[in-house]
Amino acid sequence: MAISREKKEKMLAQYVDLLGRSQAVIITRYGGLKMPELDKIRAQMRSAQAEFHVTKNTLMQRAMKQFGYDLPPEWLTGTTAMSFCFQDPTAVAKALGELSKELEKLQIVGGVLNGKAITKSDVEALATMPSLDTLRAQIIGAISAPASNLVGVLNAAIAGVIYALQARIDKESQAHSAT
Repeated sequence: MAISREKKEKMLAQYVDLLGRSQAVIITRYGGLKMPELDKIRAQMRSAQAEFHVTKNTLMQRAMKQFGYDLPPEWLTGTTAMSFCFQDPTAVAKALGELSKELEKLQIVGGVLNGKAITKSDVEALATMPSLDTLRAQIIGAISAPASNLVGVLNAAIAGVIYALQARIDKESQAHSAT
């Protein structure tokens, strides 16, 4: 059954909206998966702050062109689904990588990150990276470590002076009390 022109326009507008809100898109093939398996993928994507959509290839190609994304044409053939990453692309890549091991019929094809096409091996490499929150914590730790060390050194120096003064006061008070 053919899709009406009006429905195609709505689908195209939805794809453009999803692409506009996404930090990355991961393209997969899902042929042969059953609805419970697709529901499991969608649930995993929601927990990674992403959405998983079965897409119409010709409409997705048009939406991608609107954003200037240049993808190999073979990526958008067959039974294609997209994971639209709204927060942390590494979390989505990790989730899809684990799901593709569990569900053999789910195959990662490639994707788009920062407006550039990335291959399947790039998506797999992305999955091995620490999450965005972990990277932020590491950067903050690296920035704050010297300051923490400086505070520790200054506190130790001040404490040393205070202990020396207290020892001097104690010594003089013992001398006065002995006389």
